[in-house]
Amino acid sequence: MRNTIAGQIGWLTLLLMATGCRERAPATFGVIFSGDTAGWITPCGCASNQSGGLARRGTLIDQNRNERPTLFVDVGGSSSGTTDYHQVKLESILRGMMRMDLRAHNVGKPETDLGPAVLRRLADATDAPWLSTNLVPRAGDWIPERLIIEQIGGCRVGIAGVMDPDMIDSDAWTARDPVSAVIDAFDQSETDVRIVLAYMDQQKLQSLAAALPEVHGVLGGPTGQSMSPKQIGDVTVMSATNKGKYVGKLVFRGSADASNYRATDANVIEVSSDLKEDDRQLDNLKHYYERLSTIDFSADQTGLVSGLASGRDGYEIAGSQRCAACHAADDSLWHRSRHAHAWEVLVSKGAQFDPSCQQCHTTGYGLEGGFRNVAVSGQQVHVGCENCHGPSRQHVDNPKIKTPWVAARQCVRCHDRENSPHFQYDAYWAKIIHGVDPIRSGDASNASEANL
Repeated sequence: MRNTIAGQIGWLTLLLMATGCRERAPATFGVIFSGDTAGWITPCGCASNQSGGLARRGTLIDQNRNERPTLFVDVGGSSSGTTDYHQVKLESILRGMMRMDLRAHNVGKPETDLGPAVLRRLADATDAPWLSTNLVPRAGDWIPERLIIEQIGGCRVGIAGVMDPDMIDSDAWTARDPVSAVIDAFDQSETDVRIVLAYMDQQKLQSLAAALPEVHGVLGGPTGQSMSPKQIGDVTVMSATNKGKYVGKLVFRGSADASNYRATDANVIEVSSDLKEDDRQLDNLKHYYERLSTIDFSADQTGLVSGLASGRDGYEIAGSQRCAACHAADDSLWHRSRHAHAWEVLVSKGAQFDPSCQQCHTTGYGLEGGFRNVAVSGQQVHVGCENCHGPSRQHVDNPKIKTPWVAARQCVRCHDRENSPHFQYDAYWAKIIHGVDPIRSGDASNASEANL
């Protein structure tokens, strides 16, 4: 009797496997997608309550997986540039995403700028699942996956990925029309839920959804701002964007006989500072910083240096020590300011080797005589005089030559909405006011004007 029952159970199992998910209980599963990370492996941390970062994204995804099976995919745009520094950062971002069990990463414009050879190297290094249904490299024997099929919750989920051909600046790729490419890919595969990751603007994202009524979701970016879910026919279209500060979430449910699936819940979620940071992602960030410390990129290797001062004779950094010789009172005030301790903030986080942070925590980043890298620029750390007043070697040599920059206009180069969202010029300027004695002048506003 026991063998007979066991045999019946065995045949039932084989039958269920053969007939697929439509013979099983209705599936409920989730999809979380990110996009337009733009190199932001972590928020800069210079202000409180900053959203984004892989450490919080990892926690958010884990919370959703505790509720239901969840696929994590990315629309594209994880890179922020093409230099060796940007490639190191992208590799660390991909490693972090793989720790979140990333199942598909669409090729967006920043990835096409890197070129197929770099994407292949990154895939070999991280196992990143590059996906593109409408892009093909012109040369080489490597191509991204054309369609990725995942089994989740008893359902076959097909994931296609496209990019707007008009965005391509590189001759290394050929591009098909996204609509025809997606239709061909899904026609050749059996799937129960069909999702398209689309790197394109909002208008083209909606047009794509209208042209593909047979898919369940068109998930996009970059769209400037995240796009709330919208129904175009039976297709849910939405986007997540803006440096990884938001992700999109969909929940799919099957019909009674599991023959039909639809998104019953869709929303955009902020990756807020209230989320606890995931230990695996913090470990990945630590290894990223350690790798940067072994390389110690020079400013001219990073692609982050402005061409503002190029080609101007004598336009070079003198150093705050030289300024102090004639401006002792101002130097004393500077030493009591947070500008004078800007480098210490990076050291406390282990971020002092990250060029993205060095730009605003050193003096004259990448300029002649300014900060180059940690190994050779120990005297040009912190935010010194010339970050506001400009390269002043000529002024030091001849005080009759004025410093070149209008100081008040330089604040927002670092105190921007991203890194200093609470910046208010009047309040911040009052903390560093110098140039004349405001008590003797009787008017603090005169002091600020005198220093411009």
